[in-house]
Amino acid sequence: MSHRKIGYFDVEGSCYIAKPGRWRGKYIIKEDGDELKEHLCVTLHENEEDACAEGLRLGIAAARQLMKEREGFDPGES
Repeated sequence: MSHRKIGYFDVEGSCYIAKPGRWRGKYIIKEDGDELKEHLCVTLHENEEDACAEGLRLGIAAARQLMKEREGFDPGES
């Protein structure tokens, strides 16, 4: 599992076995420990690393969008 702080949000990117030999990414966005959003990625990957990277990448994009909607600015990826 990977973790990144984006503005007010904590983004966790991870993955799970979707079917034998295939991994699917997912992310969870939290604020102050409360889960705001969970999303399962659509793409199936052949390895765990690619699936987790996709989950984190999509989670960061979603958290940046939440910050734009809430605060009117994009905090970037860090």
